[in-house]
Amino acid sequence: MVEVTEKMIDWHFLNKKQGIKIYYCYTPLCGTCKLAREMLEVWHHQHSHATIYTVNLNINRKLAMDWKIKSVPYVAVFVNGLKAHEFYAFHSVENIDRQLAPFIRRSETKGEK
Repeated sequence: MVEVTEKMIDWHFLNKKQGIKIYYCYTPLCGTCKLAREMLEVWHHQHSHATIYTVNLNINRKLAMDWKIKSVPYVAVFVNGLKAHEFYAFHSVENIDRQLAPFIRRSETKGEK
């Protein structure tokens, strides 16, 4: 997982080869966020070719408003700069896989990261 800021995310959207981007948004003192991150790390271990960008919303508040994030933890999946999917409930590694697998398969077939 790679920690990013709003400015780095802006660069992602300006990049012409955007592909699929997964953003995990959290706040450092959120206990549920810590559990969700652990589950995401387990999922990421199984899908190490995927990059998950992490965003601390305490220092990236404008992003939370721009994306209309209602609560944390939160995951947003962007495909070519457009929000294609989002979720707040993590429940289990299997649930995370159900949420993210379609996008990961799509990026694998196109040779994206």
